[in-house]
Parts: sequence; structure tokens; C-alpha cells
Amino acid sequence: MREQIRQARRQAGLTQAQLAEQLGVAQSGISRIESGERPVTVEMLQAIAEALGVEPAKLLGPGERAA
Repeated sequence: MREQIRQARRQAGLTQAQLAEQLGVAQSGISRIESGERPVTVEMLQAIAEALGVEPAKLLGPGERAA
């Protein structure tokens, strides 16, 4: 999931800081999600997907689900 989020963010042309600002979280939180240090809740997955303009399922890797 972390790589899918990173790729979708980059395809949207956003930095971690820009995505964090849209979500109302710290940039370090996005960094931790993308590095796999922080689990992603269903709510956060939906918010990230909405901010990036993609379906939440696109952000899930094979066999993954949100925490």
C-alpha cells in the first residue's frame, strides 16, 4: 500500500507536504505512511484517495487491507 500511495501522490504532482496540508496532518505522518512505519486506517485511506483523485482500491496492494 505504501508504494501505491507514493506513486499516486507523485502522479498527482503533490509533495508529501502538500498532501499533508490537504489532509490536515503533519508531513511526517505522510512520510511514516509511505515508509510503512504508520498503519493506514480505512478513514485515512479514503481521505488520501479523495485528495489524490483515485479510488481507494487503487491504493491497496495485492492482498492488502487498511487497518
